[in-house]
Formats: sequence, C-alpha cells, structure tokens
Amino acid sequence: MSNQAEPLTEQAINELLVRYTKERNTGAASVIKMIKTKIATEKGRLKNVRELPPADILKTIQKEMKEIQETVESLRKAGLADRLAQEEAKLEILRGILPPDLSDEEIHRIVQDVVRDVGKGNFGTVMKAVMSRVAGRADGKRVSEMVKKALA
Repeated sequence: MSNQAEPLTEQAINELLVRYTKERNTGAASVIKMIKTKIATEKGRLKNVRELPPADILKTIQKEMKEIQETVESLRKAGLADRLAQEEAKLEILRGILPPDLSDEEIHRIVQDVVRDVGKGNFGTVMKAVMSRVAGRADGKRVSEMVKKALA
C-alpha cells in the first residue's frame, strides 16, 4: 500500500494491519493499531460517523506524525538515542502509507486553476480552495508561497 494514489480508507488501514500481523512485523502492526485507535477516537468525537472520510484519516495520520516528530526532536536534544530509533521507525511506517507529496508543478497547476476559478482577490479564499484540493499532499508553507507569487 505504500505511497499509493488511492485515498486512505479505514478498510485500507485494516488490510495493512492484517498484512503486518501475518508478516509478524510487530512494530508496524503496533503503529497501525495506534492509528486505528486515533481514527476511532476521531469518529467518536464527530458522532454519528460510520466511517471517517479519507481526508480526515489523512489529517489524523499527519497529526500523529507531527507529534512523533516533536518527540524525535526532544529525544535528540536529550541525547536518548535508544528511543530515538524507535520513534523514527514509527515515522517511516507512517510515511509509507501516506500518498506522495505533490510536485511543485502539480501545486502550481492547482494554484493557477483556483486563481482562474475564484479570481486574484482574497489570499485567504484562494489559499483555502487550494488547500482543499491538495488535501494534505503538500506542505502549507510551500502552498502559501506559491499562492503569494500567483497573486502578486
């Protein structure tokens, strides 16, 4: 499932868990279980949601990755190399299930389409529309810089 173009679904996450369990990859299986727990928590928070939309699953995984990255930075500063490797391994597993980032050309094309559709008026309006189209496949800073250039 690594770096596929298809959207992340709960079924895809479940299939990953089955695969890692069969492979006896306990590290990867525990990371997927953690993500399943976060998804279940998010569904509980949203109420009356049978299945979390792929965009929300993506946001949940990205939020978890950000938390792990912060832990990695703290461990580096504290000099705790033994735990550092474990946290970095979690990050790699999560990176492997995320869709690939968009290229600069793809982002530029989306920005141009949005500017053509909504006009050059309001930065916030353009940015919101672009971010909804990139759906977590591009860093907000990169997108913001491209939107600023397009509106200049």
